[in-house]
Amino acid sequence: MNQFAPTAPRASAADPAIADEMVARAAALRPLLAERARQTEIDGRVSDDITRMLAEAGIFALGQPRSFGGTAQPPSVMVRVAFELGRGCGSTAWCASIGAVNAWLASYWPIEAQREIWENSPGNLVIGTFVPTGHCEPVEGGYRVRGRWPFGSNCDSANWMFVSATLPPSGDRPADVGWFMVPAAELAIDHDSWRVSGMQGTGSKTLFAGEPLFVPEHRVIRFSDVVKVSTPGRAIDGNTMAHFGFTTFGAATLVAPMLGMAQGALDWFVAAMAKKAKTSLKPGGAGLVAQSPFVQARVGAASAAIDSAMTLLLADLAPVEAKVLAGGTLEPAERIRIRRNIGFAAQQAVHAVNLLFEGAGGSATALDTPIQRFWRDINAAARHASLEVQPIYALYGEERFGLPPVGQF
Repeated sequence: MNQFAPTAPRASAADPAIADEMVARAAALRPLLAERARQTEIDGRVSDDITRMLAEAGIFALGQPRSFGGTAQPPSVMVRVAFELGRGCGSTAWCASIGAVNAWLASYWPIEAQREIWENSPGNLVIGTFVPTGHCEPVEGGYRVRGRWPFGSNCDSANWMFVSATLPPSGDRPADVGWFMVPAAELAIDHDSWRVSGMQGTGSKTLFAGEPLFVPEHRVIRFSDVVKVSTPGRAIDGNTMAHFGFTTFGAATLVAPMLGMAQGALDWFVAAMAKKAKTSLKPGGAGLVAQSPFVQARVGAASAAIDSAMTLLLADLAPVEAKVLAGGTLEPAERIRIRRNIGFAAQQAVHAVNLLFEGAGGSATALDTPIQRFWRDINAAARHASLEVQPIYALYGEERFGLPPVGQF
């Protein structure tokens, strides 16, 4: 694809002005994303022109280090931006958020890898797959990697991709999972691998390498270091994004498009029910659906679910982000609380959309009706492994009972 240079404003990582500007840019794109949502789903990917607009708005650069043209914004800013985009199109918001997140994750790699990605092309887009379904073999200077990797969201638009495989034991280091950064041109895409009932527009296709690829050592990081927030990128002066732990914060940027979808469904429901006439077989029995107290109650319950989830998520992100930016280390309880809030937000977003769709009537199932797409998309998105609610809640319970927490946080 063409290289899209971001026009993101320059500011420090903690500057609230940049957050407000980026949210406003996302909100300005929302009507177009809503207009294109059905076509995005039909195409099975976000179009090149929408990708260009997202890039030019600086949205993919939210997580990109400032030294390579990004704005290095904390996760809460990504949450607010993805929420606005999700109100228009869930698939586009997901891909936009994935782009910002993976620019952040690329900050974990050594400086040599980051230079390869961005030094000559600051508009490069990075995506990644996390399930270690590949195979690797240590060789001089790096590894040879091959395999198939599912769920490469927005892979059609990417310039760099990282894939995952199990690393064998080496010296005093036990077996681990490796993330291998490779140019997109070196991987193939199975274009028939993403045929789903929801989130079709994310183009989360399977990547594959039929022949082994050589990946130099500087383009490989270990998942154990990701968990411990001790990746090579932390040694780079001023590289603030490498100090944000993916296992703590990463899923917040996935649940944000879901909360946006829920708000988009609520926006549609209120507008549609305000002018929809009741169906009645009795003379004089008709009226506006909005006059029904049961319909009104759905609006109240859905709005409370969305607002409470978003408020809790942002309120608890603020102090821990400030602590990270000040050079502090988060306690397990702080990290697990963020994970709990993410699980709660996912649950509330799904509840809100289901509640509204159930009350929207049979006509809402038409394919040109946005709410049925929000309903399908949000129930598909909620199946993401990092958003499974019960294990997240159990993690929080373990910590509160003083038991060893089991799971990623």
